[in-house]
Amino acid sequence: MAIYMIKINLALVVLYGFYKMIFTGDTFFTWRRATLIGIYLLAAVVPSLNFTYWANANTEMVAIANDYADVVLPTVTITAEGGTAALWIPICEAIYGIVTLLLLLRFVWQIVSIVRLKKRCNIVEMNGIEVYKLTGKEGPFSFFNWIFINPAHHNAKETEAILTHELTHCKERHSVDILFTELFGVLFWFNPFVWLLKREVRLNLEYLADHKVLSTGADSKAYQYHLLGLTYSKNVATISNNFNVLPLKKRIKMMNKKRTNGIAKAKYALIVPMAATLLVVSNIETVAREMRTTVTNIAQMSAKTEADAQGKPQHRYKKVVRATQKRKPVVKQEAVVKKEKAAETVVSKAVEEPVKKVYKVAEEMPQFDGNITEWLFQNVKYPAEAMKNKEEGRVIVKFVVDSDGQVRDAELVRSVSPALDQEAIRVVNAMPKWKPGKVDGKNISVWYTLPVTFKSK
Repeated sequence: MAIYMIKINLALVVLYGFYKMIFTGDTFFTWRRATLIGIYLLAAVVPSLNFTYWANANTEMVAIANDYADVVLPTVTITAEGGTAALWIPICEAIYGIVTLLLLLRFVWQIVSIVRLKKRCNIVEMNGIEVYKLTGKEGPFSFFNWIFINPAHHNAKETEAILTHELTHCKERHSVDILFTELFGVLFWFNPFVWLLKREVRLNLEYLADHKVLSTGADSKAYQYHLLGLTYSKNVATISNNFNVLPLKKRIKMMNKKRTNGIAKAKYALIVPMAATLLVVSNIETVAREMRTTVTNIAQMSAKTEADAQGKPQHRYKKVVRATQKRKPVVKQEAVVKKEKAAETVVSKAVEEPVKKVYKVAEEMPQFDGNITEWLFQNVKYPAEAMKNKEEGRVIVKFVVDSDGQVRDAELVRSVSPALDQEAIRVVNAMPKWKPGKVDGKNISVWYTLPVTFKSK
């Protein structure tokens, strides 16, 4: 769920930037309305669409996902106090829950306030339209099919413009857009781009209503002066369609703008490749995360890990590394000794196997049988020597998960210090069996890279 929330917020950031760059300058207000709502829907739906099977079947996609996993995804961080879950996570979750609840209560209260106001107001008929008569200093507004106005504050022409404006909101169901964006804001209040996007939706709805007023033949300058005169009127609620909603400067500028050439509508087709790009990126991220961590049942420590955890001396770690590095030369030596033709063929195949059949990517990448992050938290020990010297950094270990699921041939890709390097190598060699990678349904050997970050404090 957390990953899904992150993807939604990132998609909203990208799509908001795309909207501002491509669509904000035109006068196709109806098209822009559909695009803005489409942005919300794309952000919510795309992260939930799973095409990882297709991505896993594409070698180039898997290669990108593998690089993404190595560079972008967060790594396991081991502190001097030991591997424990970060306390800030539940604190952030609590803050999110409290703020979300408060915003939701505010949202509900605004709806209740409008309903209560409706019950207090008398219904009057103006220009053949039933409206709710306000008695205070509130500005005119509408909510679904309810129009609220104080006739005493407006002359006949102003009243006609207001009614045309608010009727546009009512007939085109603009309140649905507003409620939808408000609820999105409640759930994703921490993302500033959600607030910016909500403002774009509200502003575009006002463009639509203003355009309708001017298209009926209303005097443009008189209408704009009327809007300016209502600038300081009190708004009943932010979820209603307020006649004088700010920013007025942009509304007035848009009223005076020349209509955009119809051929420019073709640019709205760009939303299709943008949606496809988001879908591909989302699934690459999913594949990359599956490479890094697969959540099933938490694996038990292997006998070797238990022995190491019980305090066996660290000088054995170097022996493990040397034994791993010498495995290939030993096999080659045996191949020279065996001169019989049949045996030589068998051994030569064994020698060629690491070169020909150790894949960098596979249709199905190896998977740790459990949560690899939690397993590492339980088993990586911060070396005393490194703690004393305040050594820290990111060690990257590369290893092979063979066709039997065994981890072998561990080697350093990035070194920090001898003590931290040895600990990273030790814990990799101590891993239990993985689920091997597959090509065409057959188990194969695959290279895998694992970053481990050590922090002394």
